[in-house]
Amino acid sequence: MKKLIRLLRRVRVKFVRSSRRTKTMVICMAALSMVALLTLNLTINALRDRAEEARKEAARLEYEQSQLEDKIDNLGSAEGAEDTARDEGYVNKNDVVIQPKP
Repeated sequence: MKKLIRLLRRVRVKFVRSSRRTKTMVICMAALSMVALLTLNLTINALRDRAEEARKEAARLEYEQSQLEDKIDNLGSAEGAEDTARDEGYVNKNDVVIQPKP
C-alpha cells in the first residue's frame, strides 16, 4: 500500500484541452444515449401495459370458463336442463315441462 501511495505521488496527470470536434462528439453521443434510454423506457411501459391487459383478459376467460363448466354440470340433471332452457328463452316461465320417465 505504501508503494502505491509513493507511486501515485510521483505520477503527474496533465489535462489537455480537447478540440471542438471532440466536445461535439461527446455531446452528440450523450444526446443519442438519452434518446435511446427514453425510447427503451417508453417501450418497456408499453409492454407492461400489454401484459396487464393480457392478465385481465386471462382472468376474464378463466371466469367465463368456470361459468360454462358450471352450466355443463347443471345440464346433467333434469332441473338444470329446465333452468338452462328457461334462462336461454327456450321455455317460458309459465310453461309446464313434461319429462318421460327413464
